[in-house]
Formats: sequence, C-alpha cells, structure tokens
Amino acid sequence: MEERGAQTEEAEERAMPTRRAVLQAAIGTASIFTALSVLYVGAGLIPRVTKTPENAPPQVGDILVYATGDKINQSVQVTDLPEGGPFLLAFPMDPKTKVVRNKELKNTLLILKQAPSSYDPQVAAHVSEGVVCYSAICTHLGCTVSLWEASQKLLRCPCHGALYDPRLDKVVGGPAPQPLAQLPIRIEGSQIVVAGEFLGPIGAQV
Repeated sequence: MEERGAQTEEAEERAMPTRRAVLQAAIGTASIFTALSVLYVGAGLIPRVTKTPENAPPQVGDILVYATGDKINQSVQVTDLPEGGPFLLAFPMDPKTKVVRNKELKNTLLILKQAPSSYDPQVAAHVSEGVVCYSAICTHLGCTVSLWEASQKLLRCPCHGALYDPRLDKVVGGPAPQPLAQLPIRIEGSQIVVAGEFLGPIGAQV
C-alpha cells in the first residue's frame, strides 16, 4: 500500500508541470482573444469617412469658387485678383454637377496674382497669367493660412506665425517644416481651372 501511494504521488508530481503549462496556455490564449476583441471593438468606434464628391480632392477640370464672403460658391474670375495681392480663399467645384468640394478641409485653396516675372521658375511652370494656387493648410499643425503680409507679399498662418513666400514656394519664417503644396492651374476664359494634382504633401507634416 505504501509503495502504491508513493507511485501515485510521483505520478501527480509529474503531471503538475503539464497541468501548469496547459493552464498557462489557456490563460495566454484568453488574453490574446481579449486583446483582439478590444481592438475589434475599438476599430468599430473609429468613424469611417465616406467618400463623396463633396470631399473628393481637386480634380483636373474643376473650377475655383469663393470659399467665403458674399460671393461664396461663385466662380473666381481672374479680374477679381489684384496683381500683388491679397489672396482669396477658394474651393474646387465640378463645373458639370456644380458640386463644391468643401467637405474636406484639405481642399481649402488660396489663389493670388503676382507679376509673372516675380515667380521662381519652378513655381512659374504651374502659374497661369500670373495667377498661382496653393493649399491653404499650414504644414505645421494644419491651420488655415489666412493672413496677408502686404509689405512683404507673404502668406502668414495665424496659429504659430509660419511665413510663406508664394513666389518662391518657400518657408521664410516660423515653425512650418515644408512649403505649401502648389496646385497647377490654367485660365479658361476668365475662370481659374485645376490643371493637375497637388505638387507636394498637404497639411501638417510634423
């Protein structure tokens, strides 16, 4: 009897590591499933952006319309832009459907007119009749560039003072890490028309 009891104790001792391993594996598996469940639920809480014509990026052939003021959603005419500034804020609009792409902040554009000879050659390649178009979203933290420094003909972001020179496509002051992205345009009649995709990244780059 004593010998049989000893054998039983030995068998139980040998089984303990196996049981422990099985238990640990079960706990580990449960933890994985719990983590996956949390991730799945969390992913379900992230709002999904539905693509619509209103939030699509500027398309070749879109015309530029006023983003603010009494003429909001009306076509910007070349004659509306005084040479030397200031600039106007605009959105692209599908000329066929009349859908204004104003449901996406990154579609906010700024347009201004300077003497054609004042532009850097790289910028001038996508300028039409002295009119240039840029993203209006600051590359620092994504604020809208909305101030005009008339004495220096510079664009200023009101949030942290980033300064951009639209003639050189260059940051000349403040914390912005990159210049504003230029959008190629052409003039058709008196309307300003999108002629290509943005030539750089849009919005905050930090």
